[in-house]
Amino acid sequence: MDFVAIDFETTGYEGGGENEPWQLGAAVVADGEIVETHEWFFGTAMTPDCEPLMAQWDDFYPVLAGRRLVAHNIACERTILTRIAPLTKWGPWTDTLKFAKARYPGLPSYSLGSLCETFGCVPQIDGRTWHDGLYDAVACAMLALRFAV
Repeated sequence: MDFVAIDFETTGYEGGGENEPWQLGAAVVADGEIVETHEWFFGTAMTPDCEPLMAQWDDFYPVLAGRRLVAHNIACERTILTRIAPLTKWGPWTDTLKFAKARYPGLPSYSLGSLCETFGCVPQIDGRTWHDGLYDAVACAMLALRFAV
């Protein structure tokens, strides 16, 4: 089972601004294990010292293009990728949130953190925790591997 689990962190819509991505984490899975990880930081008001997203296209595009993409609640990730490259065919996609809701109805929570705790696949990455793009991408990859999606 080969795929890339991804997670964008964004600025949100607070203050009426645009919801801009400022971090992208990716966990590349091959033959049932995480074989590499990547992260990129993009320039926004939150991260003014970073290069803009499109200036880093040549770095992240080869990691994502032509691969199965996995995310927890894919709406955010799919929207961002479609917005920046509308003519690119991304995916196929697998949504660990939809998978968990269909396969395990009635759980008290379907958040990425709750599911990882329930299924015993919480990542251990020094200095990282939930709502960090790299951490969440690794967590999503571990969850997808546990689900064997």
